[in-house]
Amino acid sequence: MKSPLKLRVEPRKKIEVDGERQVTRKISVIDNDRNIVEPYDLMCACLDSDVQTVEGSGALFMHWLRKIEAGEVGFIDFGGNGWTVNANRDKVWFEGLYSQGEGGEVSFAQFKFALETYLKYLADPQHKPIEVEFPDH
Repeated sequence: MKSPLKLRVEPRKKIEVDGERQVTRKISVIDNDRNIVEPYDLMCACLDSDVQTVEGSGALFMHWLRKIEAGEVGFIDFGGNGWTVNANRDKVWFEGLYSQGEGGEVSFAQFKFALETYLKYLADPQHKPIEVEFPDH
C-alpha cells in the first residue's frame, strides 16, 4: 500500500499566517491535501536547522547513522546548533536546545530517508524541489 504522506523539499518561501510574515522550512512531510503532518514536524525542524551542507553537517549526520547501522554503537546522541538527535537502530527522537520541543519519535528508516532526500536537494546547485513518497514506518 502506498503511503499517503509525501516528503517535500523546496526553497524557502515567505508567507503570511494570521497577519504575521513567516518563512517556510525547506523540508516537510505533507499529506494528500498538502498540509504539514505534525508527528514529523520536529524531525523536519531539526534537519532544516542543523543540516546546512552535504559535506559538513550532512556528512556528520550520515556518519553517525552509519555507525548505528554497522552496529558500532547501539545508541548515540548528536546534533548541531539547535537540536540534539537521539538515535538507535529502531527509532530517532529530538530535543530542541532552545525550547523548540522534544520528542517527535520517528523510525530510524524514516529519519535516514528524510536525511538522504534532503542531502540530494542540498547537492543540487539549482535546488529543484523534490517530492517523494514518505515511508509509513
